[in-house]
Order: sequence, then structure tokens, then C-alpha cells
Amino acid sequence: MKWAPCRSLRKGIGIFPRKLLGDDAAAIVLSLTVVAYVASLLLTAIVDSHEVLLGGGVLLLGWLGPLTGSFAWFANPLLIFAMYFSKEKPSAAMVAAFFGFALALTTFGIKTIPSDNGYYTVLGFGAGCYLWLACFPAVFIASFLSSRKSTALAPGE
Repeated sequence: MKWAPCRSLRKGIGIFPRKLLGDDAAAIVLSLTVVAYVASLLLTAIVDSHEVLLGGGVLLLGWLGPLTGSFAWFANPLLIFAMYFSKEKPSAAMVAAFFGFALALTTFGIKTIPSDNGYYTVLGFGAGCYLWLACFPAVFIASFLSSRKSTALAPGE
């Protein structure tokens, strides 16, 4: 880790790390995003009047959402795209993360969930849902950091 004198203090009393996460900040943020996404699949995503749905179950059955007017599940392919291309195509990844997040926020519009026994009322959302939602800004930040790193290297390489 690089250390530099604190420029805000005229006498240079303090010494602070120049970069909080180092040169691989984008890789660290992206790694944490992947871990958060996997964890969101194992945690409670939706609580309805009949059962608790884990994120993995919502991921497996969410593609059926358009049958009931819900399109939030389609944020998942955008998130995976953004994760995959955050280093190679950071601009495209940022666009995908932004629109994915907007689509993911429609989750809060879900009032009922279809089941084989009818429809169940959504009572709330669990930690898995919120962790999944947090992945979108996180991958956006990772992509932004990658874009800054690639533009910084471009002129002199």
C-alpha cells in the first residue's frame, strides 16, 4: 500500500494511505458483489402470507413473472452482464447496471405471488432482496473504477 503525506495539513503531520483499496479496487468491489449475489440466493427474498421464499427460489421461478405483470426478474441477466463485462467493457456494464437497478426496483410493486394453490399476498422483503438490490450499485461502482483505470492507462500505456 502506498503512503503519502497528508496534503491538507500544511506541516505534513499525518500520513495516510493514498488509495483506500489500492490499485485493484475494481476487482475487490466486483468480488464482493459476486459474493453478495450468491449470498442473496441463500437468504430470504420475499415473505408472503403462506411461506418464505429464498432468493434462489425466486431466481428459478421469477422468469414466470411477466404472466402476472412483474418484470423485476429480468434485472438478473443485466446484472450478470454487468458483472461479466465490468472490466472489459465498463461503459456497457454501467449502462446495464443502471437499467438493471431500475428494473429491479419494480420488485417493490409486487403485491401478490402466484402459487399452485392460488395467489399469496406479499407481506415484505427479506435480506436477500436487499442484498440483491445492493449488487447493482456495487457493480456500477466496480465498472466505474475499471473505466477510470483503463482511461488512466490509455494515453501512456
